[in-house]
Amino acid sequence: MQNKYVVLDFETTGLKAGYHRIIEVGAVIVTDGEITDSYAQLMDPGEHIPSFITELTGISNAMVRGQPSPEQVMPTLKAFIGNMPIIAHNASFDSRFFFAEMGKAGLNHCVPFLCTMMLSRRLVHKSPNYRLGTLVDHLQLKKPKNVRAHRALDDVYLTAELWFHLQQIICSASGRKHTDIDFYLKLMKTPKAKVDKFLSDTGKAQSYE
Repeated sequence: MQNKYVVLDFETTGLKAGYHRIIEVGAVIVTDGEITDSYAQLMDPGEHIPSFITELTGISNAMVRGQPSPEQVMPTLKAFIGNMPIIAHNASFDSRFFFAEMGKAGLNHCVPFLCTMMLSRRLVHKSPNYRLGTLVDHLQLKKPKNVRAHRALDDVYLTAELWFHLQQIICSASGRKHTDIDFYLKLMKTPKAKVDKFLSDTGKAQSYE
């Protein structure tokens, strides 16, 4: 398995990257299946946080007052991530904000994103839906104490647990001992009906290497 990567989550003022802003980031570094470092930071977006976002996340305008701006946080986040791949749940959302905010900060940081939602759609059966909280409950994954959904670092810890479980499914189904970024990118694009064959074929291919 990929032995070092970052699990990341943003909370934002809305859904439109480049227009709405990030108000919190949570990230952990996972090395050989263990969380080895973490980073979390509230941010003042320079705009009013809508009441529905406060109701969803618990993050208020008062909480972000006096916090650094997203532009000030991005260099620290970039240094924390380095060249490691990023894992996120619904990565299309987080990646859009990641690249938009890096651009606003005058930074260019191209790293691959892997999506636990896309992988779960292909590997997890009979889940009522593929929201993070639903998957965690459906799979009976470990939760941190006093976890709150839609707080960045709490969601990151849940996403990491989901990622560990998905890796176990892949190992069991394919017999693979090693995977890389290309493997996950191909798996995310594989139609669900063809996932079993993909895992079987790639497992056999690795056995001959």
